[in-house]
Amino acid sequence: MRMKRLLSATIVAAAGIVLAGIPGLAPAQAYPTKTVTIINPFAAGGSLDVMARLLAEQMTQSLGQPVVVENRPGAGSTIGTALVARARPDGYTLLITAANIVSAPALGAPVNYDWKKDFAPVTKLGNIAQALAVPEDLPAKTMKEFVALAKSTPGGLSVGSLGPGSGGHINGKRLEQVTGVALTDIPFKGMAETMTALAGGHIQLAFGNLPEVLTYQRGGRVRPIAIAMPTRSELAPGVPTMAESGYASVAIVPWYGVLAPAGTPPDVVAKLQRSFVAALAHPAVVGRLKEMAITPIGSSQDEFRRELEAEHAMYVKIGKELGVSFK
Repeated sequence: MRMKRLLSATIVAAAGIVLAGIPGLAPAQAYPTKTVTIINPFAAGGSLDVMARLLAEQMTQSLGQPVVVENRPGAGSTIGTALVARARPDGYTLLITAANIVSAPALGAPVNYDWKKDFAPVTKLGNIAQALAVPEDLPAKTMKEFVALAKSTPGGLSVGSLGPGSGGHINGKRLEQVTGVALTDIPFKGMAETMTALAGGHIQLAFGNLPEVLTYQRGGRVRPIAIAMPTRSELAPGVPTMAESGYASVAIVPWYGVLAPAGTPPDVVAKLQRSFVAALAHPAVVGRLKEMAITPIGSSQDEFRRELEAEHAMYVKIGKELGVSFK
């Protein structure tokens, strides 16, 4: 009997060693045991970057291990996104991103990842208010004045975006379709770079995150002429919405979310989802997000998955309607 007990204990111990060595099988109660890295596929300094670092600070406390943010910008966010798609599915490398992850492939942009097969949705973090902004010295104070100026300018005007399939790029294409203006898309690695170019007059239009737009407005360098949201923002109550300006069908509401590599253990993904949602609800984070015009959501994994599928379908439809394709 004693021999049987010893043999059983030996088998159990050996099985534990084997299972512990298999990627992704560490139990959630033991997770994390080391630093968790959140990859931001956009340049530092934008609203997504600020939000990621706010959440990482709170999650460091709740998870008991360092949570850090690493920027890997480039190629319309596809470089950082592909890095996470190939990462070990153990919960230690995550992706914080925007609609580009589904919009770019929906429009046929060359990407080296499959958003359906390579990722496990964690949570949709929130929606962010954007404003259509122009340089302060551009002689256009309203949408109608901007459209008139663009139509009268040989070759049209330029619009900054975060690359093919980004919200700014699609909004620019929608604006072209609705108004008949010609806009040249200029891609940037992040919102901070976009706003710097706009403030310097290197581009004439950008769908910028409202807080950045207002910061540059206070410095006398840019002017918001419309809010790309269904309702006006309390941060800029004097700026009309796109609908009020006569262009209701132009704006798409941008969002931020988190995904893990496909194959990450479900209990680890669930623990991460709870941690992100708790961080979103922290008073310090709530107050800062309000200042950034970000509406926190903290969806379930399934809710986020359904939203990603709906967004992808929407961008496929938009691509066909606008004749936009990068194939």
